[in-house]
Amino acid sequence: METDLIGVFNNSLPGYETLTPIEIFDKAKALGLGGVLFGNILSVLPTLDPTALTELRQAAEARGLILNVGVGTFNPARPERCKSLIEAGDGDMVKGLEKVLRAMPVLGAKTVFFVVGMIEDRDDPVISWQSQLQGVIDGVKALAPAIRESGTRLLIKTHEEISTFEILRIIEVVGEDLLGIAHDPVNVPCRMEEAVECTRRIARHVAQVHIDDCYTTFDGDLMRRYLTPLGTGDIDWTELLVLVPQATRWIEFHRGQFAMPVFDKDWLSAQADATLDEYRALISATVKHERANTPVPDQKDVFARLAPSIEWLKANA
Repeated sequence: METDLIGVFNNSLPGYETLTPIEIFDKAKALGLGGVLFGNILSVLPTLDPTALTELRQAAEARGLILNVGVGTFNPARPERCKSLIEAGDGDMVKGLEKVLRAMPVLGAKTVFFVVGMIEDRDDPVISWQSQLQGVIDGVKALAPAIRESGTRLLIKTHEEISTFEILRIIEVVGEDLLGIAHDPVNVPCRMEEAVECTRRIARHVAQVHIDDCYTTFDGDLMRRYLTPLGTGDIDWTELLVLVPQATRWIEFHRGQFAMPVFDKDWLSAQADATLDEYRALISATVKHERANTPVPDQKDVFARLAPSIEWLKANA
């Protein structure tokens, strides 16, 4: 694949914290990449000023770049995680996301993705996980006019707190015309899902793929995820990408090394959708790394993974 068909998250470029959006575009272009995805557009343009959005679109077009965006967390049951959306909606989270969706034709972005929350939200004793999922369902339904009228695809991300089975059930309820999937395969081991198998499960709904790599090994009785340069981890990216030829591809570097209590009876019973075959595949790979005493790559310098990712994608994707 040519690199003009591969994009990058703004926060996966070195020095992104001090770069303007235009400088982000220039950096992506200099790397030979074809697009930029702002992980939270409200962090870039909190007011969604039409003039500023137009200027961003024109700057991207002048460099031959495509644009897509995210909005961070959208979870009506957890307003503390959704402050930028609430502010954009003058106190109403759903109206904030509606405002983003209606602004996207001006920016020229075709999709807006969100995450449901963080890994600890799933087991919150105060706010049940089902009530959080129901809040997302109700919120997406309320956004139906904005999604349809703007022509912008709303995407839910495969994140560490949610299973692909749960995402499919949400799509079944709200309708695939309202919601698609931003697929992030390095997150699925957190829910005891194997990357290629879960991609087969959700492939028809996947509009974009987030590209990074990982492997798992044991940390005592825990299965821990470590991040690693693309092509050196356990994800079979060659097979995976064949399953989603329609999806745009975005390099995104992750930071967390999550650990799962994979032998804990109560924890396993709570993973109601987990399949024995995918559990076996993950444990087998984890045992392999444990026996080989696989060295842990540098988990702090995430940007060291950038050049190998571009090189691998150019050669293999």
